[in-house]
Amino acid sequence: MTKTFRDALVEMLEQTKMSVAELARVSGVSKDQLNKLRQRETAKTNVEDARKIAAAFGKTLDNFIGHPISKEDVDLAKTLSQLEPSEREFLLNAAKAQIAARGQARKQSDKDSQ
Repeated sequence: MTKTFRDALVEMLEQTKMSVAELARVSGVSKDQLNKLRQRETAKTNVEDARKIAAAFGKTLDNFIGHPISKEDVDLAKTLSQLEPSEREFLLNAAKAQIAARGQARKQSDKDSQ
């Protein structure tokens, strides 16, 4: 059976020990909506809110639903949830810069080896 968004949400909340109130603050999705999703097996949400929730745990929507949650993912989600929005944005930008720099270094290395 395929894991539903609700299943993934409940699993992630349990594993990270994040409260619904904390997730609402981090994701921007209302506490009422999150409680409905958590408590009702048939509850659904819109794609925009689903993406916000997944992002609050540091995941894409596909990864949130489709992949098992690793200990590293749980630790990362716990840490990210403790940051202010501006701090999360700073870290995201730093990570993107690091990835871009790594890509540039690889391109240079490939040129040098030719």
